[in-house]
Amino acid sequence: MTGLSGADVLERATWILCRSDPTQGPGDTLALGIPARVPGTVSGALRDALGEEAVDAVLAADGPETVWEYRTRVTTAGGAHRFVSTGVATVSELVVAGEPVHACDSAFAPWDLTVVLPPGECEIALRVLPLSSVAVPRKPRARWLSPLVSDRSLRWRRTPLVGAIDWPGARPVLGPWGGLAATPVTSSPDGATHSPSGSRRDSSPLLVPSSPAALPPVSPDDDDAAAAPARSRPLPPSAVRARVTQDVHGVVAVDLAEIAVGAEGCRVLVEPLRPAEDDPPAQRVTASEGGAVERVVSAAELAAAGTTTVEVPVADPLLWWPHGMGAQQLYCVRVRAGDEELHARVGFRTVIAEPRDATHRGLALRVNGVPVFARGTVWTGADPYEVAADPCRIRRMLRRLRDAGATMVRIPGTSCYETEDFHRACDELGLMVWQDVDLGPLDPPDDPAWRAGLRHEVRALAARLAGHPSTVVISGGTEVIQAPVLAGRPAEQWTPDVLLRDIPATVAEAGSDAVVVPSSPCSDAHLDVAQAVVERVRAVLALPRGVCDEDGGPSGDAHDSFVPPTPATPAAPAVPQGSPVDAADGVCHYFGVGAYGRSLEDTVTRGVRFAAESLAFAVPPEPAVVRAQFGTDAPLDGEETEAAWRAGLAHDPGADWTFADTTSTYVHRLFLDRDSDPDASLAVPARPVPEDSIRGHARRLELERATLAHVFQRTFAQWRSSDSPCRGALVLSAASTAPGAGWGVLDVTGRPTAAWYGMRRACAPVAVSFVPAGGDGLPVHVWNDRARTLEATLRLTVATVRGGSQPAVDVPVTVPAHGETVVRADLADGTFRDLDNAYGFGDREYDAVSAVLLDSHGRVLARDAHLSGGPRRNDAADPGLSARWVRTGSDGWGVAVTAEGLARFLALDLPVRAGGAGAARTAPGTGAVTDQPAVDRVDTGTTAVTADAWQERDPVAEDGYVHVLPGEIVVLPVGGEVTGSVRAATRARALGTDPVAVSEN
Repeated sequence: MTGLSGADVLERATWILCRSDPTQGPGDTLALGIPARVPGTVSGALRDALGEEAVDAVLAADGPETVWEYRTRVTTAGGAHRFVSTGVATVSELVVAGEPVHACDSAFAPWDLTVVLPPGECEIALRVLPLSSVAVPRKPRARWLSPLVSDRSLRWRRTPLVGAIDWPGARPVLGPWGGLAATPVTSSPDGATHSPSGSRRDSSPLLVPSSPAALPPVSPDDDDAAAAPARSRPLPPSAVRARVTQDVHGVVAVDLAEIAVGAEGCRVLVEPLRPAEDDPPAQRVTASEGGAVERVVSAAELAAAGTTTVEVPVADPLLWWPHGMGAQQLYCVRVRAGDEELHARVGFRTVIAEPRDATHRGLALRVNGVPVFARGTVWTGADPYEVAADPCRIRRMLRRLRDAGATMVRIPGTSCYETEDFHRACDELGLMVWQDVDLGPLDPPDDPAWRAGLRHEVRALAARLAGHPSTVVISGGTEVIQAPVLAGRPAEQWTPDVLLRDIPATVAEAGSDAVVVPSSPCSDAHLDVAQAVVERVRAVLALPRGVCDEDGGPSGDAHDSFVPPTPATPAAPAVPQGSPVDAADGVCHYFGVGAYGRSLEDTVTRGVRFAAESLAFAVPPEPAVVRAQFGTDAPLDGEETEAAWRAGLAHDPGADWTFADTTSTYVHRLFLDRDSDPDASLAVPARPVPEDSIRGHARRLELERATLAHVFQRTFAQWRSSDSPCRGALVLSAASTAPGAGWGVLDVTGRPTAAWYGMRRACAPVAVSFVPAGGDGLPVHVWNDRARTLEATLRLTVATVRGGSQPAVDVPVTVPAHGETVVRADLADGTFRDLDNAYGFGDREYDAVSAVLLDSHGRVLARDAHLSGGPRRNDAADPGLSARWVRTGSDGWGVAVTAEGLARFLALDLPVRAGGAGAARTAPGTGAVTDQPAVDRVDTGTTAVTADAWQERDPVAEDGYVHVLPGEIVVLPVGGEVTGSVRAATRARALGTDPVAVSEN
């Protein structure tokens, strides 16, 4: 058994990054070297050293002979050291003491090799070579091409596709994104040592955390860190996992292969930890309350058992739940051998896909036996320049998504795998993870060596994620099946064998209990075949070693590498009965509402079951962020800023339109073409509004924000309804990757957008939302994700077109645990009121309806308001806004807003930086003095610069784009550090009105 005898010698190493290129001069800055960090990437180092504005120009200058080299020097006592990495992108070499010791041409293949270092000082270099330095086969040719990826050779190369696709802010991933560690060992895995020229790669990779602190105790007040011996280090993520047995007990399995277990043996301790995030309804525990389990094993016991794995039973474990459904309960696992300790965290939960039949189609998940409506986003990274982003930045962005009601994030196959910091944060925040294998819309080669390399990569990935309770789905990639379908290829080419056989079997072999999806999107038939492969492998692995199943299954060493044949599937008919991209079947990518411009009713009529991507729009940032990035509220109105704004617009390669056109389509439908929301099936259309009536880009952005808040809320409310078959919907995407209107519900700085606010109202664990039903009235849906029944009061208030509001009606509601209740607002007072003007008898009588959910103490749990007849108002009067700062709780702040008339889409305009807030300044390009919140901006001509990344202390509104009825008081909470300058600079604004200052009294 190999023992690790010391700390990582590269943990505190100082790295420099140099570029070698025939075209550069000897005094070139990059030839001399710039500071870099590991884990890290070339683009991140360039950004940190030269500034954001220099990165793209430097990367564009890379030629076919450009080599990037990370260098450092370490001083050691010499001897065998184990070098490990989760991944280096892409064609790379490790050079130790001037000699090459390892080469790799995959960005995703883990490194694990043992090298003998000379005593004293030694240089270690990591070289990143051009992709073209490794030739790939030219034949057989791909059976289809993708408009997203122009380089045909990339179907052979195991490299992130994100840098090869023309998306805003997309950059190639180059360098040690997965880190590099070198740990002294007492002997190499085969009992021998190796010199640099004779290094050896181990067949069972040991993966390292992305940062030295990737697995510390779960919260500062846990005492395990203080009690730990001095030589404490994380267990490799693939070495520990937890499972729930059929009798609902827990088992923690720990692989001790990397621990020097002496004659005295070792101790394995498992104990519950307090959840790291506050969750008031969740059960909270401490180790002192009991539940700790310990097992002591000796080397002799392990040898006699013929295994290095120790299992520790945990009776009646506390379960891990997705956010809002229960506590994110984790357990600390400590392994102590001699004076050394290793630690990790695990969580207990079950996840399955519900059975499918002719009535119940598509993917639907159950966690701990409870049906889940999974909602969230497609992850685009926490830092546009860096895969291994700052752990605090990762957590901040994930927390922002969770605060929008997200319960799932998906890592797409066009990106790069994420770090341990990301997955650990998801464990603690209750965010389920859908992990795509890094395969995109390209024809995967049917080549034995290529497929073997992919299986090695997937096995390492699945083993690394198996210990994370947040990992619930592993998919074979992004649009690998959809691409040949849309390219018009024959049905027999739609599903490569690697998706139905290799990936599902390899995930199961690695010990992962995640649900396996062949690719996103895919059909029910594909899901069924992949599930059958997974179940067969799991059944085989459950057999004792040396035991064959009835079909002559594996025994001995073959037990760990058995790949069963793909279950037979019915021959495809000459005319397919359905398409793998159908919305109601399997898993879909749904852009009916969005890119394809269909009405909001399409989300229901299409029968969407699980949309792994959806709702793609160009989403503008909030006004203060636009001012920070472009120096103006209206970037398209200025020659200098127009090009920068257009560069950041969400778009697909080759399309002659952008997603700004998509957003504009819905602006027209809601505000320009008619007087009412077409999706409420209203009877009274109105005169169109001329296009030129919207004067200026700032006014258009105002309408776009209002439109997106409305569309996101309505769409998610329709999907979440129990009347809908939908069981999952993920927005494309989590965050924009460039300044301006990208796809993200968060902008590139990590701040919320109007889409975030709309999503939050419909997706919060306890939420209220109107879902108009046309002639069937105005239902109010009340959702309760919590694990206990909710007893509350629904207060309904109606505003009339004559001004003022009618007396409120209180309706007691009982919402079951993990359930929903529906109340007809139009019938709540015992009579019928045509609150949405659905029948159109005479002039519209009602203007708006609000629903406030109150607990037994009168505290607001959730709120929504509906604009009768749709959001447009012809010649709307000034609502007479007033706003003031109020205290919320002991140390919180909020803005209390009231209006004399109806205020639509009310939001707060908070300063991006408190330091410059409130000072009078000149509006760019006008010479006029403005009192809008001021921000700093770096002027780079036509290139926009991101505002400062959102920090925990920065003020941010927790609600926005709400409707306020006449005389109603609505409090918008404000998080972060609310200083006097922030309060002085904040404005409240509603659609079509001038912003008003927020008073202090």
